[in-house]
Amino acid sequence: MYTTTTPARIDPCVSRLIEMLAPGGQASYLAVRPEPDATVNGCFSNVRAKSERDGGRMLCGWQLWEWPQVLVEAEFHAVWLSPQGHMEEITPKPHGETSVLFVPDERRSYDGQVVDNVRVALHDDQLIEHFIRVSHAIAQAMACSARDHEPPERIAPLRQVQRFLGRSIHSGLREHDPCPCGSGSRYRRCHGHELERALA
Repeated sequence: MYTTTTPARIDPCVSRLIEMLAPGGQASYLAVRPEPDATVNGCFSNVRAKSERDGGRMLCGWQLWEWPQVLVEAEFHAVWLSPQGHMEEITPKPHGETSVLFVPDERRSYDGQVVDNVRVALHDDQLIEHFIRVSHAIAQAMACSARDHEPPERIAPLRQVQRFLGRSIHSGLREHDPCPCGSGSRYRRCHGHELERALA
């Protein structure tokens, strides 16, 4: 649907995201050196197992991602802090990234709850705004489903909308372009208007 990657540099947009998440925080590029038993998207269990085995401790913070020309994104994440005080990224990445951009946030700890990613648009565009809002709605629905032990029925249609928006943005569509449904109207006046009402 869409693929984010490690930001190539800490530009003003990334710096603003860092300041929003962890005021005064310092981001560092860390080489990805997965532990043999580590799993993708399992950073908290990976770090817990490493700490029990080799000492050190879990350090929570934010792993930063970028969808070039679209958005920057922060994922709640944990790295291993060695007994000597070195940060190490021991969790493999889904798309084979060899380095990550991580900002520690000592105020945060992992309590088992899902923390939604923080996303900031790089352009003032309704399609990108809708993608961010729908992604947030998916995270909220997942959290409610887990809390109430209910099947996540609300998530499927939201994921359909998220895929539609992701494909549209990836193809270069923006709010003033013709809506991909073929109506001839601009996205903002067509499906954009309908989705705005639904999200409200």
